[in-house]
Amino acid sequence: MSLDIALQAAMTGLQATQSQIQVLSANIANAQTPGYSRETISQTPIVTPAGGVGVDTGIIQRVSDQLLTANLNQQTSAASAASTTNDYLTQLQNLVGQVGSTSTLGGALNSFITAMQAAAATPEDPVAQSAAVNAGQQLAQQLNSFSSGIQSLRSNADSSIATSVATLNSALTSIGSLNLSITKLQAEGQSTATLEDQRDQAVNQVAQLVGVTSYTRANGTMVVLTTAGQSLVDGPTVAQYGYTQAGTVNAATPMSPVTLNGTDVTASITTGTIGALLQARDTALPSMTAELNQFANNLYGVTTTANLNTTNSGLNATNDAHHFFGNVNIATGIDNAATIEVNPSLVQNTTLLYNGISGVDPTISSTIASNLTGNTNFAAAGNFATASTATLSNYGAQIVGQTATAAAAATQNNTYQTQLQTQLKSTLQSKTGVNLDQELSNLTIYQNAYGASAHVISTIQTMYDALMNITA
Repeated sequence: MSLDIALQAAMTGLQATQSQIQVLSANIANAQTPGYSRETISQTPIVTPAGGVGVDTGIIQRVSDQLLTANLNQQTSAASAASTTNDYLTQLQNLVGQVGSTSTLGGALNSFITAMQAAAATPEDPVAQSAAVNAGQQLAQQLNSFSSGIQSLRSNADSSIATSVATLNSALTSIGSLNLSITKLQAEGQSTATLEDQRDQAVNQVAQLVGVTSYTRANGTMVVLTTAGQSLVDGPTVAQYGYTQAGTVNAATPMSPVTLNGTDVTASITTGTIGALLQARDTALPSMTAELNQFANNLYGVTTTANLNTTNSGLNATNDAHHFFGNVNIATGIDNAATIEVNPSLVQNTTLLYNGISGVDPTISSTIASNLTGNTNFAAAGNFATASTATLSNYGAQIVGQTATAAAAATQNNTYQTQLQTQLKSTLQSKTGVNLDQELSNLTIYQNAYGASAHVISTIQTMYDALMNITA
């Protein structure tokens, strides 16, 4: 073998080991970078026309596992939905109170019942009358507060959906842009490893918000679809979601649909953060409003007697004369918990609990107190799918109890889904991530190989020098 051929072989070895060292160094530097996939560069032996040998290096590629990545994206959607649901149901439970707490609906109701019973025992006592009216006001204000809190949560969900849709559109646009770049570089025979990592990260961000599936074509283009089969990204073509934030929210506020290229797709979004937000906005929170509405309606219905000399407040379509409470629309009201209050004429004159329409009537308070503890009929509402007969106390306890049960189940599911997501992340990391011990070991090997190639080149240089001295 001539010195020229030997030098050529040594040079290819030097270049190959230098490329390997560069890739290993990048791996080590990015070992803690989220979404970074371990990179490799292939080496193939070559034979020159002159009979020499050497090494040729390919382009940098990343280590990937598309099946594990797809599974992780699917689990990311489930975990994001579970986390969001847990957040809202926990807030809802905190709003209505813990089972057995005096700050719950049941606690306020029991205080009112106790005050009415005290007024029934001494109906002529103005202190007892005033205490009963005050307790009624506290109960009404508790209902008002619950309703306001629920609508506040719905408003938060509405705002979060708008923010999430903007983030979703940005991520989809990034995927389309990366598709263009990856296709171009792949056609030119250049490495696309870094861009593919960025694209996978963008897809994972989409998966946090809505359920998606994806696949990659031979030219490097990724196609992203919703789990319902709607196209989101196909090459450079990107679909766009739409949403209009409502602003001020009450139980009757029409809420915007989520659209995809102008088509309503709200019903098909069932997972991811947006799916959970929609479920909270449209189902969980309105269900609680419907249950509280039934409670308010029945509270209004049982606290009345024909001789109670309260007058029509004129605050609502329902005639609330002879009622302890007012501002309740039994006919069409969907959130009477938001408006219920003690009848204004009773607030102005608490002695009406003793001085009836036909004069002194000591049975007014006792009738109301008795009705408060008796059974009444509740229509199906919210999570209570069938009509029922119960006391106000039992119905209030059921509201608090089912909220606590739902919150506990959401917390448990959130823990499970998060743990499963963590396991999948760990599995994917073990297959595609950087193992520092292995990379450092390989770095030592290639550094030694680099030194060997350099030594060969140095030896050839010495031989050339010796040859030149001879010919001189």
